[in-house]
Amino acid sequence: KLISAEIEPTVRAWLEINQLKNLFRRGWLQAGIPAESCESVAEHSFGVATLCLLLLPEFAPQLDIEKVVKMALLHDVGEVYAGDITPQDGLDEHVKSIAERESAASILNSLPAGQEYLQIWDEFEAGETAEAQFVHQIDRLEMGLQARVYAEQGYCDLEQFYLSAVQGISDHD
Repeated sequence: KLISAEIEPTVRAWLEINQLKNLFRRGWLQAGIPAESCESVAEHSFGVATLCLLLLPEFAPQLDIEKVVKMALLHDVGEVYAGDITPQDGLDEHVKSIAERESAASILNSLPAGQEYLQIWDEFEAGETAEAQFVHQIDRLEMGLQARVYAEQGYCDLEQFYLSAVQGISDHD
């Protein structure tokens, strides 16, 4: 019953997004975190969504929590086919943006709520709304907290991740 004309696009999208469980965060790999200990993109997205859910009531209660959590869950969907591109890859930001947008659109467009999801993904990418800015900051916070986890596990030289997290987080709306 799961594979039918109505549900098949949803199952296909889930299978595609599920690949994020197998896509390791390349920044951690480049910093020397071994693959067996490396956070996946799916784990990162879950961490961002969880932090948004936990922190929003205290730090930004005026924001639309449903939109924020959707945005956090969807923010890395573009990496399914584009990959986890890091600044060290030297790829032009515009080229990266196009590749990720095409990836996100190819997955989300066939879903019943696909246009809404793609619009939320685009909103995150634009970073202009309060919700998008909040999720961007939590994205950086999750990275900084994960760096702390790795530091406590004995991995060194993660200063660049702490600095990036601090630069991406502000205490204003």
